Amino acid sequence: MTIRRPSLATQVSQAVLWNTLFAPLRLLAEVIATLIKLNQLSQAGFGIITLVRGASNLFGTALDLGIARALPKYIPETERTGGARAARRLFLLVASLQLMILVIIATGLALAHRQIEAYLQGLLRGEVSVEAAARAELSQFVAEFHWFIIAAIVILLGLGALYDLLMAVLSSFFRQKAWNSITLVAGLLPQVLVVIAILVLPDRWDIPGVLIAMIVAPAIAVMLAGWQVWRLQSGLTGEPRASLLADLRDGLRDLWQALPPGFIRYAGVSYLMTATDFIASFEFINFFNRDIRDVSLLAAGALLVRMSLSYLYTPLVGVQVPLFTRVRQGEGGTTNGAYQSLIRLQLLLMVPGGVGLILLAAPALLVISPQYFDAAPIVWVLTPCLFGESMLTTAHNALMVNERLKVVIAARLVALLTVMVLAFWLPAQFGLIGMALTFGLARVAAGLVVTLAGMRFLGLRWPWRFTFRVSGATVLMTIVVAVLRDLIVVPTGTVDLIARLGLAIQLLLLAGIGALCFLVALRLFGGLEQADRTQVLQWRIPFRQLLQRLI
Repeated sequence: MTIRRPSLATQVSQAVLWNTLFAPLRLLAEVIATLIKLNQLSQAGFGIITLVRGASNLFGTALDLGIARALPKYIPETERTGGARAARRLFLLVASLQLMILVIIATGLALAHRQIEAYLQGLLRGEVSVEAAARAELSQFVAEFHWFIIAAIVILLGLGALYDLLMAVLSSFFRQKAWNSITLVAGLLPQVLVVIAILVLPDRWDIPGVLIAMIVAPAIAVMLAGWQVWRLQSGLTGEPRASLLADLRDGLRDLWQALPPGFIRYAGVSYLMTATDFIASFEFINFFNRDIRDVSLLAAGALLVRMSLSYLYTPLVGVQVPLFTRVRQGEGGTTNGAYQSLIRLQLLLMVPGGVGLILLAAPALLVISPQYFDAAPIVWVLTPCLFGESMLTTAHNALMVNERLKVVIAARLVALLTVMVLAFWLPAQFGLIGMALTFGLARVAAGLVVTLAGMRFLGLRWPWRFTFRVSGATVLMTIVVAVLRDLIVVPTGTVDLIARLGLAIQLLLLAGIGALCFLVALRLFGGLEQADRTQVLQWRIPFRQLLQRLI
């Protein structure tokens, strides 16, 4: 007997609600973790940690094979047509395939350990006048413990792959409450363990302590996600449950039958997207820096933009692909209607949010860590690129679900070609700014291609009227924030903790004033569309009556 599920509208509303409720906690966890790393670690130490994470993501891209992006589409379809056991068999099959690839990657890293050590030592021998003592200490650590660094990369790689698979299953069924709870745990644990490592261990052990924290946190998150997926699959149907080994044996024996029709093609295109996503990222570009300080500055600026973007995007996490999939299956609505609703929500959040980030980036970096003040220009150029790309690629999800794969392939190839062309002269001409523009513009180019293709093939229409409405409100907000920003008391010389706290309070007040000005101006320009206003007012959130007046 199949369990009855809520309607599509109810599932999407609940997903957005849980994403929004968990957003402040996730943001707090990420802010604290970032502050600890940037302030307690040297720039060289932060650069090493950045490279370890980047290497994990680099090989994780090779390991992924597009599976994590494909599962939110094919898990619901497989469960609908073949039952819970078929969905479970698909999961076990792709997990086993990734395990085999992980073994190959680990073997290759072990064989190349000398080259890895030489690469890290070369970065630490750069501008030795900057943090000379910290660089010397890290150089000795790399010489003695490069095997530990390699092991950390491999473990992170395996945990990350399994975590992505499990979380893809949860998002497939709109389990945003569990998804956000696990994400919060994965975000909180590293910061706690980093603090313990810094306070308890000697200074020369801070990097190993951070690496251990990076391993333990996802290990716990994987266990929690696995438990939630087990509970989820057991409640889908009332059919008898076979053993996991039996499911895996049947999947390997009937490989082509276990894979849903179109899975390999869809995963292949998703893999191309994942690979080009990583190539068009600061983590990949950072491998071409020649000094560890440049690595840390590019990472700090990109992380501030990405952290702000992830917070603003939180209400839509895990919603787009399942939404477009269920619309296509005839469960309610139209593709263009879903697309326009998603774009309007992103415009509402990202246009004023991005402009505010650009205006306040420099003082915000003083609050975060004065030694990264030079990363402000990186924030200025990356914010319009990454925020714009986030909205433009909504059409990508619609195209993927409707299997317009040739267009998606073309867009990813455009991104790859853009990176290759720009990388020849932008970094040489503009240094770190050129590196940031190289991957930022590549992302925008790919987003433009899929948006235009979505308009042509799926009949998608950009909500221009609402765009102008939001833009007008943002202009008024910009004027107010720019004027008030000049009244902020910015500390000069040595910036101590008290001065940073005072500046942080001023920035929070200014951000609040800017948000209020935007909402009032938006209301004067017409506010939200009636359908969006009705939907928002159905959410069970605090201050709903005040929100009703503003929107």
